[in-house]
Amino acid sequence: MAILYRIKPADKKSVEAYYDVYSKDEQGNIRSWSVTELYRWGQGFVENEDELPYSDDREHNVDPQIGWGCELEDLCAVDFEFDDSFTEEEKAEIEQIWEDSGAGWLYDGAHNWQVDYDSVTILGPFVVDKIDEDVYNVSIETVELKQRPPFVGTTAWPFSTVKKED
Repeated sequence: MAILYRIKPADKKSVEAYYDVYSKDEQGNIRSWSVTELYRWGQGFVENEDELPYSDDREHNVDPQIGWGCELEDLCAVDFEFDDSFTEEEKAEIEQIWEDSGAGWLYDGAHNWQVDYDSVTILGPFVVDKIDEDVYNVSIETVELKQRPPFVGTTAWPFSTVKKED
């Protein structure tokens, strides 16, 4: 049995999907843009217990390629950011294509754009379940998250310029 940990938000409007996109032309010039989508609900997965968020974390990033998919539901906001090379017409065209096709266009569409980075961020508080990867949507048990341990600093070089007295 392969174990996964499913992370869901406890509150609505708490899942962000982010895509950072670029293209390179024949002269080697790079153009880039990004889009962040906010969803009311969704989920993410991690493979190991040491990848879980702490109970007091405000957000937790997950790899959207792990698990059964993020099952993003009820899109409520989309925010684009473009570098300075884009005209208003190019921005409007990309935004319209995104509205019509969503992220699937990036991976399956006929274009020159490459996804540099994508992630899903679950905003806390979290509900975490231990699941069997082979049994869809069935929780083995709910996981109680640990609180982040206190930071124990050091004055030893290279972490501080404070000199120790002899």
